[in-house]
Amino acid sequence: MTRRALVLLVLGLVAGWSPGASAQPAQTPPSTPGRGAEARPPSAPHPGGELDCQKCHVGKHQGVVRMYLGTGGRGAPMIPSHMLQVRVECVACHIAPKEEAERARLVGQTFRPSEQACVGCHGGKYRGMLERWVTTLARMQAIIAPKLAAARMALSEAKTKDPKQARAGRLVGDAEFNTRFVAFGKGVHNVFYAGDLLKLANGWLDEAMPLLGKAPVKADDTLVRGGYCGVLCHEQARVKFRETVTFGTQRVPHGRHVAEFGAVCTVCHSAEVHKAVTATPATCSSCHHSPQNDRCESCHRAQAAFYRGQVATTLVKVEPNIMAEAVPCTGCHDFSRKHSRRAVGEKCLGCHEAPYLALLGEWTAGFDKDAARTASALQQAGTAVASARQVGTPAAGAEALIKDAREALGLVRAARPAHNPLAADALLELARQKAATAREEAGRR
Repeated sequence: MTRRALVLLVLGLVAGWSPGASAQPAQTPPSTPGRGAEARPPSAPHPGGELDCQKCHVGKHQGVVRMYLGTGGRGAPMIPSHMLQVRVECVACHIAPKEEAERARLVGQTFRPSEQACVGCHGGKYRGMLERWVTTLARMQAIIAPKLAAARMALSEAKTKDPKQARAGRLVGDAEFNTRFVAFGKGVHNVFYAGDLLKLANGWLDEAMPLLGKAPVKADDTLVRGGYCGVLCHEQARVKFRETVTFGTQRVPHGRHVAEFGAVCTVCHSAEVHKAVTATPATCSSCHHSPQNDRCESCHRAQAAFYRGQVATTLVKVEPNIMAEAVPCTGCHDFSRKHSRRAVGEKCLGCHEAPYLALLGEWTAGFDKDAARTASALQQAGTAVASARQVGTPAAGAEALIKDAREALGLVRAARPAHNPLAADALLELARQKAATAREEAGRR
C-alpha cells in the first residue's frame, strides 16, 4: 500500500467512511419526533438513520490523525510519527480511563494518554518523556506567539499594496496555520513533525517583518530554529552525542558546535529522517565564513594564539603581532568573495600604501621558502642522528635538539607565519640552529 493510500484509508476510517463509500457525510439534520409523538418501548428498533451521529458530529479527531500521519501542515514534507511507522495504534498510548466505570456505562469511555505506556515499552529512561514533549512544544509556541502578534499588527498597519506586502501576508497566514495546527492537532502525537512546522513558522515570521518595513522581533529562538531535537528526546533519554565526528575528510568538533557555538541540530541533520546528515561543505562555509561571523578564533585557535602572542612554548618569547589590538581576523580575511593571498593583500591597502603588498609576499611565499629550508635542515640532522644510533653511538642530546626544532617548525606551520612574522622568524631561526647543532653532535660521536 502506498503512503498516500495509507493516509486516505486512516482518515477515512476515523471519519467513518470506507474506501467505497461517499467521502461526504450527510448534512441533513436528524429527525426529531414531534411533541405528540408516540413513545416507543426501549426494545423497539429505531427507524433507520435516526441515530446516525455523523449527521452532527463530523470529522472528529481529524487534526490529531493528520498530526500522527505527519501531513496537513504547510511547507513541510510528510513526516509520519515513528510510532505510526511501527504500527502503534492510539490505544497503545491512551490507556488511562477518563470516566469511572458506572458513569462510563452511560456516557461512554474515553482513554487518556499515560506515561506508563511509554515506560512499559521503552523502559525507565522514557519516564518524564511525555511531560517533556508537552512542555517543550509549549515553550516553542510561547517563543512564536509574540512574533505572530507583531506580524499581525504590522499587516494591519500596512498602507500600501505591493508584492512584498502580499508575500508577507501569505507568510504570516502560513505561520499562523502551522501554529494552530500544532495546538489543535496535539503536537505530542508527532513531536518532530510539530517541531518542524513551528520551525518553519518561526522563519516565515522573521522573513515577513522586513517585507512590512519592520525589524524582526528579537528573541532567543534557538529551541525553535532546530534545537528541539535534543531537548525533546536526547536529553531526557540521556543520549550522549559524540564529541567529534568525521564529515568528509574533516574531523569536526561536534560537541563544541552544540554546547559552545549554539548550532542547532537541523542545520546539519534532517528533521524528517532520524540521524540523516543533510549538511554539505556549503553549509559549513555559510556559517563559518559568512561576513557576519566574527568568531574565527573559536575554531582557528592556533592562529589566534600566534597572532595574540599567547602561544604556550618556552622555545622563544612570542610577542603579540603589533596589529593584534587594532585589527580583528575579518580585517584581513573576507570570505564573502573568493579567498586568496591577493584578496588579503587588497584588504591591506585599506589601511596601508601600495608598497606594503611586498611585505605580504615576504610573510607568505618568503616564509614558505624558509619553512622548507628549515624542514630540509631537520631531515639532514635526523639522518645524522639515525646513523649515529646504528653504530651504537649515544645521541640523546642531539635527539632532544631535534625535538625542539620540530616543535618550533610545527608551531609556525600550524599558525601560519603571516599571523606573526617576527615570532615566525624567531622560531624558524631557532629550529635551524638546533638542527645544525644536532647534526654536528651526531657527527662528532
